[in-house]
Amino acid sequence: MLPLDHPTHDRPHRIYVALTNHCNRSCPWCSTCSSPAGQTFLSLAAFQAQLPRGERFQLQLEGGEPTLHPQLLAMVDAARALPGCDRIILCTNGVVLPRQQNRLRDWLARLGTPLTLKLSVNHHLLDRDPGLIALCHATREELAALGGERLLVINVRLRRGIDNDDARVRQAVVDAGLADAANVFFLQAYGFAQGQAGWDLPCPVSDRFTLVNPDGESFPPDLIRRSEAMRVLP
Repeated sequence: MLPLDHPTHDRPHRIYVALTNHCNRSCPWCSTCSSPAGQTFLSLAAFQAQLPRGERFQLQLEGGEPTLHPQLLAMVDAARALPGCDRIILCTNGVVLPRQQNRLRDWLARLGTPLTLKLSVNHHLLDRDPGLIALCHATREELAALGGERLLVINVRLRRGIDNDDARVRQAVVDAGLADAANVFFLQAYGFAQGQAGWDLPCPVSDRFTLVNPDGESFPPDLIRRSEAMRVLP
């Protein structure tokens, strides 16, 4: 069984845009070298300049933590205004997502459709957010209630060789009945985890994507080069 949101031969070109290197968590292995100290935010004009005209594309909004960008919704609207925008994918740690049911549904509806919401789960986030698993449940329920082409993906990231490969993180997702929504991967040795013994280097399964950093610089499918460029941003 392939992971959810796995690249397929007919998937449009995907643009991965790091809206900011600012984050409200400080995962010590962050692949985009982001933290609460990050101060770089992509401008709306630079964002729009990266969107293709006249061709199908998918747009993944990430960071840092993209929900902290003050123009996130304006960026969503700008992308959806283009006829070629096939889907928006939003990656988030969930910290600022509404935890009250009606507000969460309204927030998700505002993002439009087709939509994939990727919620991150790892030991660092679980330890700092006791309500994270409940948020995963609530998000799945609200996306189902909204209907349409809306998908929840839980990005479960494990540390190979540490605490029995972070078995408790995987088990928390299984015990919550969320395994069918989970993509489970081992963290890789780049970004803040550069040089981590026993961890693999990134090996993209597709070359049909472009990377954009918060300063507007774009990169071909080279995750390490993109990460090292993020490292030096203010």
